[in-house]
Amino acid sequence: MRINYNFAFKDSKLRPWERPAPPNLLLTDASLEKKLKYIYGVFNNNANLFYPSTVVLASSIGIYFFSLYPKGILKTLENDHYQYEQISNKLSNLESSKKRFKSNLRNIEDYFYQPTTSYLFAFYLQNSIPKGIKLDNYHFSDNGFDISATSYSIDNLNEFLTLIIESPVVIKESVKVAFLNRIDTTISATKDKVTTFNIVIYGETKKIDIKNREKLYEEAQANGFLKKLKRFNNLKNLLQL
Repeated sequence: MRINYNFAFKDSKLRPWERPAPPNLLLTDASLEKKLKYIYGVFNNNANLFYPSTVVLASSIGIYFFSLYPKGILKTLENDHYQYEQISNKLSNLESSKKRFKSNLRNIEDYFYQPTTSYLFAFYLQNSIPKGIKLDNYHFSDNGFDISATSYSIDNLNEFLTLIIESPVVIKESVKVAFLNRIDTTISATKDKVTTFNIVIYGETKKIDIKNREKLYEEAQANGFLKKLKRFNNLKNLLQL
């Protein structure tokens, strides 16, 4: 068996020579310039050791600092984004409310396009009765009207019929005479003969649009109807219907 034995140092005060480590310049009082050159030299002489880790570290630091700018922008805009979301929600709610109002107004609009109201018909009927005409009765509905009247003069009845035809709430072509009857009676006290004429007419009323309806309400002094119609028109214009 081979034994490694150093005879040179047997019973000798000599010690094996060890290569001294190079002095650490960073721990000395050397100038900053020398220390930087020393670091650069160590780094350059050990490129395979330092380059990969240095690249990774530099990349990480670069990415970190590069992300600081967008983070700062996002932080600055965060409050604006929150306000934007609040405003968007309010606008969405307003739009929903606007659609509901529009739907309700369209339903109400049908009411104002219905046939002539009984108030308007009665007003213009009253204005169509000339002197010498007795209105016996009349019936009015959405489908039309019929009127019974009596007069001592056929001319008065002709005038009455003309005024009915010219009424702004009546369809001219629809007015017809159901019958015209002449009644002769004798007054027993004086033996005088009295002639009366009875007429029955019927026809249809107009479906008046909102613009003309407002004029008719003003003319008929239908203040309650007029107020409702103007309020409706204001809402309609406000919602741009």
